[in-house]
Amino acid sequence: MKINLFIAFSIVVLTFCGSCNIYNPAEPVPAYIHIDNITLTIADPSSAGQGSASSKISDAWIYVDEQLIGCFQMPCTVPVIGSGNHVLKIKTGIKVNGISATRAPYPFYSDYTQVVNLQPGATTIIKGATVTYNPYLTGVAHFPLIEDFESSGFNVDSTHDSQTPLVRVSSPAANVFEGTQSAVGSLRSSNYVFECSSIQFYPLNKSGAPVFLEFNYKCNHVFDVVVRGNTMSGSTITNTALVGALSFNPSENWNKEYLYLTPAISNLGNASLFKIYFRMINPEGADSLGLALDNIKIVQ
Repeated sequence: MKINLFIAFSIVVLTFCGSCNIYNPAEPVPAYIHIDNITLTIADPSSAGQGSASSKISDAWIYVDEQLIGCFQMPCTVPVIGSGNHVLKIKTGIKVNGISATRAPYPFYSDYTQVVNLQPGATTIIKGATVTYNPYLTGVAHFPLIEDFESSGFNVDSTHDSQTPLVRVSSPAANVFEGTQSAVGSLRSSNYVFECSSIQFYPLNKSGAPVFLEFNYKCNHVFDVVVRGNTMSGSTITNTALVGALSFNPSENWNKEYLYLTPAISNLGNASLFKIYFRMINPEGADSLGLALDNIKIVQ
């Protein structure tokens, strides 16, 4: 009897709950935000102080009223619960070291902010979103090295160890990323090493604050970026060591890289001055190997 009463009671409860909207409230209808892309603009194009506007912003870290909605690869259409005016903020995201698993907001790009009017079921399209270089801690984004290979001077050149020179080229067009010139290093079957580096040593952040190397490149063979650290005592400079920052695989088309230099700098101990090297090795005596570079800049 008790079992039958329990079954009967359960049926009554389930029937009641199934017809009661209190336990199944209607799902809210989201509004949508669509973002195609975000581009970089140089604050003062007439000044060479920030170099090229080349960028590779892959992701949008989206905030609504300072609440993080998530990180989304662009182009993206993102559902948001809300209506009326809200503050949209987008932090521009990159693939650190070109690796998809290390996506992060780039600390040297400003946020994009806009007031949006959200309507459930409707899509707000963000057009023409641009960012600039953003101050980081020190008050300004600082560029110790900028080399776009357009001026007569050299900030990056082949080293004494290189068996082939770094050559400025203006043609074919495929070897020029932008402007009128890029730079190319090549190896024939009789050459073992091509190497170029910054002419100067630069004092770079060692406090843990981020340091990035930006550059455009294309190549048909693996190459390495290497950091050399030096110490200075009075007017005497002493070489310390070379630390490999990262190896890069061949890229048939021009690519943009954001290389995080901070770990390599930290691994150089007491060094206070740093040089950046690009190195291609040819141990198998292959022919017609090449590396094209443009818009090299250190940002800190």
